[in-house]
Amino acid sequence: MGISLNMRKMSYLTESTTYQELVRKGEAFFKRVCEDAEIGFTDLPENLVYVDRCDEALNSLPKGVETLYVLGIGGSALGTSMLINALPDSCSRRVVVVDNVDSDTIERLLGQMNPEKSVLNVISKSGSTVEALSLFSVFFARLDEELGRKEAFRRVVVTTDAEKGTLRQLAEEENLISLSVPGNVGGRFSVLTPVGLFPAMFAGIDVVPLLLGAKREKREGVSRAVGGAVVDYLFQEQARNIKVLFPYCDRLKTFGDWYLQLFAESLGKLKNRRGMVVRSGQTGVVAVGVTDQHSQLQLYKDGPGDKSFFFFTVKNQPDVSVPPMFNQYLSFQVLEGKTFAQLMEAEAEGTMQSLERNSLPVFQYELDNADSETLGALIFMFEMQTAITGYMMNINPFDQPGVEDGKQIARKLLEGKGK
Repeated sequence: MGISLNMRKMSYLTESTTYQELVRKGEAFFKRVCEDAEIGFTDLPENLVYVDRCDEALNSLPKGVETLYVLGIGGSALGTSMLINALPDSCSRRVVVVDNVDSDTIERLLGQMNPEKSVLNVISKSGSTVEALSLFSVFFARLDEELGRKEAFRRVVVTTDAEKGTLRQLAEEENLISLSVPGNVGGRFSVLTPVGLFPAMFAGIDVVPLLLGAKREKREGVSRAVGGAVVDYLFQEQARNIKVLFPYCDRLKTFGDWYLQLFAESLGKLKNRRGMVVRSGQTGVVAVGVTDQHSQLQLYKDGPGDKSFFFFTVKNQPDVSVPPMFNQYLSFQVLEGKTFAQLMEAEAEGTMQSLERNSLPVFQYELDNADSETLGALIFMFEMQTAITGYMMNINPFDQPGVEDGKQIARKLLEGKGK
């Protein structure tokens, strides 16, 4: 496993007195986050008990099941999507993440479903998330109709709070297979709990390397997490309000989607800890290289200078050679003897240099491999980076009052109490 943060042409920033002072503060915040018992995500890399519990749940399922439907939204779904899409070669069974209440999608999925070979994993930490409950109701009804209540319940796994909430009550009353979300781990930080581990293990992913990567990053990656946090903090101070993630690896696109929720919900806040209105946070964008060079780069290069750019490149990619076809034509000749890995590397470097020529800030995360251990390290690094950035901004990175407000309004509308 190897991850390096390349500051590229931003040495003027890292050599400044302000940067060095913030690094010292960030290192203190790193230690504070790790020692705070109310912040549970930092303990997850060492905690194999959740792996054992997920294994027990898997062994309790009926034989011959082939498809897991993950029914949740936000932090209850994005982590699973990230793991499944980032590690496709490890997946031997199908996982379908249903993270929206679009009736067109739901109708299509229900029509494709084979109840006898299906399992439902309904996920909601509170146990009352209306999207998760509605999805569970309709998918369970399909199992119930086809298999009967007893067999349908055998194909349900509930992931929720250990003690309270509607789903916990249902799980206990119906003796369902159930897993717990730690009370001190927020939804967007929960991918290394049963929220993400159970679906990953169902698919066939070995999650131990994932946790080992996170554990190693906790021990060895202080400078990366702190450096990233300081950069994010300084750019917000400079009104660079858009953060562009540029993974040059298709398998990391959903990692970008997961990270966007992490820092958007954590750092987008109306008020700071003193109650002052600050309207903090950046707008995140995922731009996949090289695809989005041809859809977004023109704006990034020549448009408003309110953006910072974070590239993810992978050194050890499969060397698929470009065949020597049509070399009688000049444009094909440049490809002679090249591989797609070389082409991707050249495209990434060309994009970074193009942005730098316009004096735009570019940072590069260089990964030796895009494997399970590296993914675990990335998860922990960005969770810690986000928490440290929040502390630097003097906001609470662990609540989401804006999201809760919208949920309450939606519930009132469903109850006929809204306007």
